[in-house]
Amino acid sequence: MIAIVLIALLLQAPPIQTAPSEAMKAFQEGNAAYEKLENDKALAAYDRAIGLDPKNPDFHQARARTLARLQRHVDAVDALSKVLQLRPNDASALVDRGHYFINLRQLDEAFADLTKVEAMKKDDYGLFYHLALARYMNGEFAKAAELYDGCVRTAQTPDNKTSCQAWQYVALSRAGRKADAQKLLDAFTPDPKQAPSAYIDRLLLFKGAKNEEEVAKTMEKDALQLPTVAYSVGIWHLLNGRDQKAREYFTKAVTPPAQQSAFGAVASYFELQRMKG
Repeated sequence: MIAIVLIALLLQAPPIQTAPSEAMKAFQEGNAAYEKLENDKALAAYDRAIGLDPKNPDFHQARARTLARLQRHVDAVDALSKVLQLRPNDASALVDRGHYFINLRQLDEAFADLTKVEAMKKDDYGLFYHLALARYMNGEFAKAAELYDGCVRTAQTPDNKTSCQAWQYVALSRAGRKADAQKLLDAFTPDPKQAPSAYIDRLLLFKGAKNEEEVAKTMEKDALQLPTVAYSVGIWHLLNGRDQKAREYFTKAVTPPAQQSAFGAVASYFELQRMKG
């Protein structure tokens, strides 16, 4: 009888709340540091978490994103490959790896990952943005322009939307869809809540609301801004038939101290390759 009573009491008792594992504690520390942009500290915490539990794919993916922030894109790709060994066909990991392959100028590898996610019918901003960008850099301007429709539609913030539009405008122009490009440009007005950005400046430059000197001087801000702005001014010259000036700006984008993994530097690299032909 006593045994029956004890079993009944145990069944009625609330479940025991277990504390997070040491690996999960390290992971949470890494997340907190990542949010504060303390990237080295975040990386060290993720490394500890993985040392304690190497089979948790979330740990490897968080580590990959931190490595990318530190411009260690080769290592970030390796970390995502581990995620995909543990969790095959993970759309988020494939999009991230496709993104980093673009940073590394490896378009074929980027297409392999991003088109796999596209086949899953994912309605995802990150997918549309990066796949369209890879198509654009590969000279597939019509395909890129269409993909940017999805990018604009799924954008979560005004900055996201402007980034899509800045690339879509040049894709439409180069795909021969001049009327659609002009319609986009005519309708573009920066959101009052947006901070100034290189993508806003690109559209305002094409719109005639800013001049070359105004836009070009923002290259001085930092190593990331430099190639983004240089590409914008370069493509403005290229689409207006000034090839030599375009080449000068594309060259600035691919020359240190410009950050070479920035999309402006990557796009400039492929423009220069096409201009050689």
